[in-house]
Amino acid sequence: MLEIVKTLHKFGLSEKEAKVYLANLEMGEAGASEIALKSHLPRTLVYDLLERLINQGLISYSIKDRQKYFQAADPKELLRLVKEKEEAIKEIMPGLEMLQKIKGAKRPRVHIYEGAEGMKTVMNDILRSGEKEFFAMGSSKSSFAVIPAFMEEWHQRRVKQKVLFRALYNDNNEARERVSQFRKTMHYAEYRFMPIKINSPTANIIYGHKVVLQSWTKDPFAVVIESEEMAENQKRYFQELWKIAKK
Repeated sequence: MLEIVKTLHKFGLSEKEAKVYLANLEMGEAGASEIALKSHLPRTLVYDLLERLINQGLISYSIKDRQKYFQAADPKELLRLVKEKEEAIKEIMPGLEMLQKIKGAKRPRVHIYEGAEGMKTVMNDILRSGEKEFFAMGSSKSSFAVIPAFMEEWHQRRVKQKVLFRALYNDNNEARERVSQFRKTMHYAEYRFMPIKINSPTANIIYGHKVVLQSWTKDPFAVVIESEEMAENQKRYFQELWKIAKK
């Protein structure tokens, strides 16, 4: 009997529901009090359990002389219920698989950092990431204008960790002068110039699975997008630009 109760539990019944169903099945048509005695469960609880089993189609009832008598369904009814559940799952399977794909795609995570301290947090994350190479496009000066002492110290740490910095800057006089200074003092760094003349306080950084959009204005901020797919696409875009950029 214990093994049957365990199996019915796997089917989806609670242990007490299984005991009530089996007691009623063995007794045939019976009142709630009789079923309670047979199943060794409190009468008030048995009433609740019988209602649940009625709702599941496993027990029916009739009224005789103003009294309810309960009758357990044929055990083959369990097979019908299993089949119904299987068919119901098949119907919703496409929706379940779609949800699985959405979760598996790892939706991008976006974080915004503001102010000088926020910018420092973003820059520090590059060195903490463990990546040995990262890419930058855009401004060559603005970070040093906003947090100069920090950037000097940050590059020292970068060089110590032997993290390669590859940068594509806009091709203007200011950028050329800045890179000329960098090449004298900064190791583990490579520079090239895009055929764009404008000065801009914005920059993009790509490292690991992250893409950073930076604005080094009076009120600086950075948008960090964590997306493996986007980061890989941006890296490929950078590599193509690198091929045609000037040294």
